[in-house]
Amino acid sequence: MAVEPIVITLDRDLEDLVPVFLAQRKTDLATLNAALAAGDFAAMRRAGHGMAGAGASYGFDYLSVLGERIVEAARAGNATAVEGVNREFDDYMARLVVKYM
Repeated sequence: MAVEPIVITLDRDLEDLVPVFLAQRKTDLATLNAALAAGDFAAMRRAGHGMAGAGASYGFDYLSVLGERIVEAARAGNATAVEGVNREFDDYMARLVVKYM
């Protein structure tokens, strides 16, 4: 079964900014994995909060949704839920294809 890419089309004006933005999201993945391993819910909340705030600003609305879900799960102290959202986040990033118009 082929995995479908997630294609996001953005304004060409963002072309220089998006690679930096996406590199930061990959750092967020690493931060979340480390926070999960350490049981550090405060770090999970901070990473999720950053994703929630920045995602839609750059045209990545689903990243904002994932960030909000991470914040909620971390506030509840639910590592299993954070881990599940983190897997969705990793899958999203792996399938993401950005096009510019």
